[in-house]
Amino acid sequence: MSTSLEYVIYCRKSTDESSGQQNQSIPDQIQKCVDYAEKEWLTIKHKPKDFEFESDSDIFKEDNDTDILNRQIYSKYRHLYIIKEQQSAKTPWKRPKWKRLISLIKQGKIKGLLSYSPDRQARNMMEGWELINCVDDGLVDLKYTNFHFENNASGKMMLGIRFVFSKQYSDKLSEDITRGNKTTVAKGKSMWDPKYWYMRDEENGYYIPHPQNFSLMRTAFEMKIYDNASDENIAQWLNAHWYVRETKDKVKTVNPKMLYRVWEDPFYYGIYVRRNNTVDLRESNPFYEALITENEYWILFDRKMKNKPRLSLKEVKDEYDDIIPLKKWLLISKDWFPLIFNLPSKHRYYNKLTILKKERPKATLRDVVKPNQIRFKVANKLSKDFKLEITFNLIDKEILRVLDKVKINKEAYDRYVKFVNEKLDGINEENKRQRNIFNLQINKLSSQKKDYIQRNMSLSKTKDEESVYRSQLADYDQKIELIQKEMEAITVSERNTILELEVFIHLIKNVGEDYKKANYVQKRRIASIMLSNIIVDKQKRLTIAVKPWLEPLFEKKNSFGGDDGVRTHV
Repeated sequence: MSTSLEYVIYCRKSTDESSGQQNQSIPDQIQKCVDYAEKEWLTIKHKPKDFEFESDSDIFKEDNDTDILNRQIYSKYRHLYIIKEQQSAKTPWKRPKWKRLISLIKQGKIKGLLSYSPDRQARNMMEGWELINCVDDGLVDLKYTNFHFENNASGKMMLGIRFVFSKQYSDKLSEDITRGNKTTVAKGKSMWDPKYWYMRDEENGYYIPHPQNFSLMRTAFEMKIYDNASDENIAQWLNAHWYVRETKDKVKTVNPKMLYRVWEDPFYYGIYVRRNNTVDLRESNPFYEALITENEYWILFDRKMKNKPRLSLKEVKDEYDDIIPLKKWLLISKDWFPLIFNLPSKHRYYNKLTILKKERPKATLRDVVKPNQIRFKVANKLSKDFKLEITFNLIDKEILRVLDKVKINKEAYDRYVKFVNEKLDGINEENKRQRNIFNLQINKLSSQKKDYIQRNMSLSKTKDEESVYRSQLADYDQKIELIQKEMEAITVSERNTILELEVFIHLIKNVGEDYKKANYVQKRRIASIMLSNIIVDKQKRLTIAVKPWLEPLFEKKNSFGGDDGVRTHV
C-alpha cells in the first residue's frame, strides 16, 4: 500500500550489546530498514541541507570504514534522513540524538519513524512510554523491520511489553557483567584487554608475563625509578625496541600519556584494583609475576607527590656503564632500599681521560677510575640508613673472599651440570608453550584475514575502496609479521641462554681467579650470576648471600658463619 507519509530511519548500536539478536551493526540496520521500506512501499525522507544529526567527522569515519560493504552502504544511502547513534539506551534521556528526534516529533517536523527493532529506540520504560504517548497523540507513525506494530490498544500494549523486556534484558546483562567482573577480579584474572606488558592466558584467564614486552618494561621501570627518565624518552626507547601491544582492535605502541598512568598503578607490584574490588595477585594468581617491588612503587609514588622535574635525554643516558661494577638492587640496605652508584667529582676523571686518550685513543673511564673512588649510597629518604655510603674497594674485597670459597669437585660439578640441563629443559618447554601461543595468534589473524577477503573480494570497489581493502590486508600481514619477529626473538633468547649456561659452567671452575682479573663490567656480570644480594648495615658491614642453588659449591663452614647462604663481614 502506497503512502505519502515520509519516514525517518533511526539506528542505534552501543558497545554494551553483543549477544543474540542485538548484535546488528548500524550498516546492517540501515540496509534492513531500506529493504523493508521498499517491500512495504514506504517513502524514506531525504535529509535536508542543514542536517543536524551528522558531522564532517562522522562522514569521514564512514568513508574510511575498513569494511568495504559498510562503506558502500553508508555512501549509497547518505542522501536519506538516517539518524545513527552509538549510545546506550539503558539510562533515560542520555542520548542527545534521540532527545532531539523526540523534540522534532513533538514539533510535528517528523511524522514517521522506522527502526530495525523497538529495543533500538529504548531500553528503559520512561523513554518507551514517552514514544507511546507520541503515538497516542497522533504525532508519529511507527514501523519496525522485525516487529509488527498496529496503532491500537493491543498494539501499544505489545510495544510496551517489548520495551519492558528490553529493560529486563539490559538490567540482567548489567547484573551478569557486574557479577562476572567481581568473580573474575577476585580470582585475579584478566578482563577484556590485559594490562600493559602482560598477556591473558586463554586457557584459564590469568594474567601472565608477555614473553617480549615484560623484560622491556622492567628496563623501562628501572629508567623511571633510578634515572628519573622522562615519559617521552621511555616511550621512544620502548618503541625503538619493538614494543607492541595487541588488543582486540589493533596493535598499539607506547605513548607518554599511557606511561603516566602505568607508574601509579599498584598492579605492577601485585595489587589489582578494579572499581570497588581489590585483590592481591601475589596470593590469588599462581601465574602472576611482579614487574617491580612494593618499595619501588612507593619510590615512584613519593616522587610524584614531590613533583620532581623530569630529565632530558642527555641527562638520562648512562655514561658510567663501563665502570658500574654492581647491578641495581644487588647492593641494598638492611631495610631493603638500593644503594645507588655514585662517582664524586666526575669532571676530574673526565679531565684525566682526555689526557690519557692522547696516548691511548681507545681508553675509557675504567682506565682512570679506581675501586676506592667508586661509591654506593642510600639515596631514598624513606630508608632508615639514608645517606649510608660505602666504597667499592671494600665490597670488591669481600666478594672475592666469598668467591674464593667455591670448592668444586667432580660430584658437585656433575650434579650442577645435571641441574643446568634440567633448567634448560624447563626453558625449552616454556619457549615451546610460548611458540604455541604465538602460532595460535597467527592462525587467528590468518583466519580473520581470510574472512575479510571472502566478505570483500567479490564486491565491486572504487579506487579509494580498493586502497582501503589492500591497506587492511597489509595490516593483517604486519600483525602476523610482528608475532613472527617475537617468535624469532624467542629463538635468539634460547640460543643466548644456552650460551650463558655453557659460559657459566666454565666460569664456576675458576670463578675466584676470573673475578680477580675481571674489569668492572665483567665483575658486574659475575656478581649477578653468583650472588643473590649484598646487605650493608650502618657499620658498613656486609652480608653477602650467594644464589641458593649454588651454595653446595661453596665451603660449608667458614670463619664468618651463617645459615642462610655464604655470609661475610668487613
